[in-house]
Amino acid sequence: MKNLFKNKFFWPILTFILTIPAFFFLLKPGYFNMHDDMQMIRQLEMEKCLKDGQIPCRWTPDLGYGYGYPLFNFYPPMPYIVGQVYRTLGFSFVNSVKATAATQIILSAAFMFLLAASIFGPVGGFIASLFYTYSPYHALNIYVRGAMNEAWAAVFFPLVFYFSRRLVVEKKARFLIGLSGSFAGILLSHNPMALTFTPILFLWVLFWFLNQYFSNKTKMPLWQFVKNQTSTILKLVLSGVFAATLTAFYTFPVLLETKYVQINTMFEGYYHFSVHFATLYQLFISNFWGDGASVWGPNDDMSFMIGYLHWIIPFTLVGFIIFSIFKFRKSLQKIDAKYWLVLLTTSMALFTVFMVHNKSTFIWLLFPTIQKIQFPWRFLNHSSFLFSFSAGGIILLIDKISPKIKHYLILILAALLITLNVSYYTPIHYGPITDEQKFSGKAWINQVTSGIYDYLPKTAKIAAQGPAKDFVDEVSPSETNFTITNTQKGSDWSLFTLNLNQPAKVTLAQLAFPDFLVTDNGQKINYQIEPQIGRITLDLSAGNHQLFVKFTNTPVRTISNYVSLVAWLIFGLYLLRPLWNKLTFKK
Repeated sequence: MKNLFKNKFFWPILTFILTIPAFFFLLKPGYFNMHDDMQMIRQLEMEKCLKDGQIPCRWTPDLGYGYGYPLFNFYPPMPYIVGQVYRTLGFSFVNSVKATAATQIILSAAFMFLLAASIFGPVGGFIASLFYTYSPYHALNIYVRGAMNEAWAAVFFPLVFYFSRRLVVEKKARFLIGLSGSFAGILLSHNPMALTFTPILFLWVLFWFLNQYFSNKTKMPLWQFVKNQTSTILKLVLSGVFAATLTAFYTFPVLLETKYVQINTMFEGYYHFSVHFATLYQLFISNFWGDGASVWGPNDDMSFMIGYLHWIIPFTLVGFIIFSIFKFRKSLQKIDAKYWLVLLTTSMALFTVFMVHNKSTFIWLLFPTIQKIQFPWRFLNHSSFLFSFSAGGIILLIDKISPKIKHYLILILAALLITLNVSYYTPIHYGPITDEQKFSGKAWINQVTSGIYDYLPKTAKIAAQGPAKDFVDEVSPSETNFTITNTQKGSDWSLFTLNLNQPAKVTLAQLAFPDFLVTDNGQKINYQIEPQIGRITLDLSAGNHQLFVKFTNTPVRTISNYVSLVAWLIFGLYLLRPLWNKLTFKK
């Protein structure tokens, strides 16, 4: 058995096997209720874009009651890019959404293992990975909230930590590329997570710089050490710049074109941050689990628990570390750097938990930017990551107490962890459903109208109150006779022939947004914007009009597309470089 524990494949394989219960439900037929029940319709819209050549996808034609709106100009596309891989493989929309969620669980476990094993060894990686997988908030995101974007951001937290550490310690260019790609993954998954994760990353990187400084036997002056690290610091900055260029097609429009849409409703009333703080009891003591809503006060119908073992194990380890520090206080150099690291990550985890409690209100008011996160309990995504990583350090304590039976103690801890938390990985309400059922009737109406005020163009006073008609909504005067023939439609364009018996004002079944192009018989024409719903209106003469309506790129989108294209070409060529070298060498 001891030889089995020493096998390099044992712990990663066991990690994967024990992760299966977390996504086992997703392998079974059926679907489940979730708060953000827009996963299938977003996947459908992404597919329509890609099939139509709208790359990157920006305009979603069916949303907004069929009038369309620029969802993916502002909404991160990562889960739906992954989902499209499964669609291409022939999965149904139902199964593509479930496969995307299962992939999130598997990758987050694998990347946490990679990170923690690089510091605590494979046994520490095993424990940290399972803690991350079976974090209650992880289950909440997948099986209750359906917050796929936020969940996918968590996939890349461990990778960003892994590559940033290796870049600081080993200073090799390949880790710069890895760090850039990993942080780009967070940006393309969930902007608020990128915003709130950046200070955590800064402290992590600072730790590894300080660790190098204090472990340097030459005891050089701090200014000299900083000077020597200039190249590494520049690489870290460059990795951030490169991540920004990789995601420019999305992040630049978010930064520069949000002024065109209404977003205030996303941060007011129910969505104001002050409504959604959690209590200490909810965080540390309660084991309530429900799939209801977050409400003002402590009577929420959803859980915000950290998880008993998720805080007990790190706290126990911190107690052991503090004892060790006092024991060796006269010679702190004897303290393993891993102990200080656990103290740091546990402290950061506690701070993120503090941000979930109403006592942190002064910070929310002091830094209004973080109010864009909407729900303070979203900081539990960071807490889950940091506490889980810290838990991997339990091997440091077990090595000191019972090194001979440490592997058995670890297995017992893993079994207890799964036993306590596995029940959260089955949704409370679920049942059979097909793509056809989800994309028809009331279910379809619910999806195309959900979040209808999110990213509504500012040119509209109100959102559409009824479904859009085919191509033309209204013709004025009302007695005008008209016919619509030769119709064609894509994800962001429409083409049709309109015949009018007299001059008329024509209101298209199309929301206006920069920059729509309208042509009549091949000639560009000007249009107006109807002020109520924000539709495109045209003043047309009597006769035949072949109208072409196309959503085109603004200069911001065009530039950002080319910036990202060049960045991804560089990224891809760098990844293919080893293969090229091998082929060249063979020749």
